[in-house]
Amino acid sequence: MKNQHPRLPRLRVGLLALVALLPTPLPAADVAQTSNPIGRVARLFNRKLVEVENRIRWLESRADNLAAFGEKPLKENVGWRCGRIEETGGKPWIALDLGREVPLGQIFLVPAQQQAGDPNDLFPRRFSIEAACSADFSDARTIYRTGQLPQPSPQGYPVRVNGDKLAARHVRLTLEEGYRRGLQDVCALSEMFVFSDHTPVSLGAKVSANQSVEVPGVWDPEFLVDGRTPLGVWQGGMTTWTISHGDCLEVPLENQHVEWIVDLGETTPVDRMVFFPYALPELSGPGVIPPRIRVEIADNPEFKGAKQIASNGERDLPVDLTTPVVMPTDAVPGRYLRVIADKAWQLGNRRLQALGEMEVWTGDRNLAAGREIVARHGGIDQPTAELSDGLGGGGQILPLHTWLSQLVERSQIRGEWEGLRASHLTMASESELNTTWGAAVALGLTFLIPVAIVERRRLVSRTQLDKLRKRIASDLHDDIGSNLGSISLIARSAKRDLERLHGPDVVANDLGEVETIARESSLAMRDIVWLLERRQDTIGDLVQRMRDCAARLLREIEYSLVCRSSKTAAKLTLDSKRHLFLFYKEALHNVVKHSKATTVTVRLFDVRERLVLEVCDNGIGLPRNEDDQMAAVKKLSDRARVLEGTLEVESAPGRGTTLRLSVKRTSLMATRANAHE
Repeated sequence: MKNQHPRLPRLRVGLLALVALLPTPLPAADVAQTSNPIGRVARLFNRKLVEVENRIRWLESRADNLAAFGEKPLKENVGWRCGRIEETGGKPWIALDLGREVPLGQIFLVPAQQQAGDPNDLFPRRFSIEAACSADFSDARTIYRTGQLPQPSPQGYPVRVNGDKLAARHVRLTLEEGYRRGLQDVCALSEMFVFSDHTPVSLGAKVSANQSVEVPGVWDPEFLVDGRTPLGVWQGGMTTWTISHGDCLEVPLENQHVEWIVDLGETTPVDRMVFFPYALPELSGPGVIPPRIRVEIADNPEFKGAKQIASNGERDLPVDLTTPVVMPTDAVPGRYLRVIADKAWQLGNRRLQALGEMEVWTGDRNLAAGREIVARHGGIDQPTAELSDGLGGGGQILPLHTWLSQLVERSQIRGEWEGLRASHLTMASESELNTTWGAAVALGLTFLIPVAIVERRRLVSRTQLDKLRKRIASDLHDDIGSNLGSISLIARSAKRDLERLHGPDVVANDLGEVETIARESSLAMRDIVWLLERRQDTIGDLVQRMRDCAARLLREIEYSLVCRSSKTAAKLTLDSKRHLFLFYKEALHNVVKHSKATTVTVRLFDVRERLVLEVCDNGIGLPRNEDDQMAAVKKLSDRARVLEGTLEVESAPGRGTTLRLSVKRTSLMATRANAHE
């Protein structure tokens, strides 16, 4: 068996790292206190308050599953900063050359960390983003521009801009408005990530800019595409309870050389390498990573003819490693990949060669995921799976696009949460106060409520009976009284004719008319009785009665009655049933009296939430008076007004008449529920 490398105790490291990686929770929202009886009762009567509390709980639950947000300030390679150094230099801008034309997906702008003396992170207040295929932007197209109002600071969270999915090689951000900090139009950004689909294409891109404020090792346009941000490691919010935290070897001073070797399983070029730092409990924030790294690739496991595809050169990597290190690589195909670290990271008298996770990306695939990686030092090979298991420092490592998207969603959730929390506190206090007063009033009225209910029912019943009596009396007066008066006059005329003419013919005619009016009086009485019948209150019952009425009044005219309503089972109120039927009956009387029509069409149908009754004939039209008014429709207009409906009359000599009554179904139905069923 091969000798084991000296490795650091991992259990203690893992437990401490887990605590550091727990997601930043949203503060407690002080939602419903179930131990408070007044609060529980208040929520029974305030549905809106319950909905707000449920939404707050959902937001908090959702935030627990998102990437944690916690700024970890950088000491080196902070980002890009600009200002109007020369007034004639134009607006500050920065452009990225992506190396090839790709469809532009989403763009994420990460604010720079707040500097001493600055009120915030100096995120651009107004800016525009253009895309082009040519380097001089002669074919530029604008894919984003802020409005006239300045954009507020995102409070350290990334800002997402959606691309147009069209091909472009160059992307340019132009500052429209910044801040005044000695210079005019000052702004700062930590990173600008450009994605094609979900693949980052801006890491290591060529950068050009004007009006940049450059401070060696701190501010430089190149730092905008190095993958370093103050947002930490690309990890999800749910902590994974595992001791897997990567690989850490303690090496002697005289032999610091360590190699990590992986078989990619296929021969392919590599786009980029991503190295995650190894978390140590001795370090409160930064992690461990070799100061100098170079990457080689070959077609054989012996690495004969291997070619170097990435290196950080002679300059050590930053020491404040709270973020992954991204290394763009040369497009050289190979199957076997070797990461070489010649210089160890020093912690006191100890020298450490350590990595938390290693990713090998080609396009949107991590070729190293789940593969065994061999650590080689002093001729000894030690396989490990902890460098490729997707776990770093106890947390699950996310793809870059997923990580940024979750941070944007967390920002949106926090904004909504803060707005809901403010309104929730107000609603809860008001609701509980109202409930307290309501309970006091209800207790005081406990003995009065039964008396009030009985008295109200008595008054309502009496009022309804009085109204019903008046309606019946009015109908009897209009229909039966008029007809009986006519019978009396005709009988008197028959008597005079009999005395004067001494002939039976005229008397027979008069008596025949008496018989007709008497029959109509009987039918009118039946209609009134039907109107008062409670068991026949549906629209279907009304349609059947309309058919019977048409059969009586339109005996000499060809007619049709069609019902297209889908609410025939809905119940009508007594008042609406009466006015609808009498409106219809009056309309048929007008046809018989005035139209000289040969055909009549009656339609009953629905138009959205309204019931429409339409009576059409092919007669000569309704008669008009001297003022060109149709007196025959006055009663119809009155009934339409009572029903709170609208009456449309289309009548012209020789072109017939159309009467169209439209009434809201809620005004007709016995209950509001029936109106919508």
